This record gives sequence, C-alpha cells and structure tokens, in this order.
Amino acid sequence: MRLERVGRRHGLRGAWILREVDLDLPAGTLVRVVGTNGTGKSTLLRLVAGVDAPTAGRVTGRPPRTAYVPERFPVALPFTAIDYLVHLGRIQGLGTAAARARAGEWLERFGA
Repeated sequence: MRLERVGRRHGLRGAWILREVDLDLPAGTLVRVVGTNGTGKSTLLRLVAGVDAPTAGRVTGRPPRTAYVPERFPVALPFTAIDYLVHLGRIQGLGTAAARARAGEWLERFGA
C-alpha cells in the first residue's frame, strides 16, 4: 500500500491533522505507529484502513480486506478488544472458536 502526499483536515477550512504524508507499507510488514496525543496516529490508521478518505493526496494498493480497531468504542458498542476481533472474524466467515483463536494470536502478536 502507498500513501502519496496524503493529508486530512476537519471540515473545509479546519485545521490539518496530517499533511503531505508519503508512506510505503509493504504487504506482510508489521508497522508500529507511535507519538504523543493529538499527533494524528488514529487519523493515519483510519486513512490506511479506508475508514476515512484523505482530504488531499491518495492511497493506492489497499488490500481488499483491511480493518481498524479503535482505541475506544462508543458506549453503544461495549466491545473488549478480543470481542471486537472475534466480531470481525465472524463477519469474514470464521466460526466463533476459530475467530477467537485467531483474535488471541493477533493480540499476542501485538503484545496487547
């Protein structure tokens, strides 16, 4: 996947959250995004996953299946991290046991 001069702002004249981001994300590569609060980490992840569209630039080569796991869920969706991943697995056609096993593997892989 490639991000080319990607930017995101709130509203038509709102503040820029990200500007001119160029990034190559090779398939199968584990990437960690770090930074202080308010620096655009979640915005970047939402753009990569296709949850939000960039205000400027473009994202190309996005795999057909991508996902974004938010840091917090709305109160109406009381998921734990594993519950959310199991839910996503079920949407993709896995049985509950298989989805729970895969979710556990991913959480362990990410140290969560």
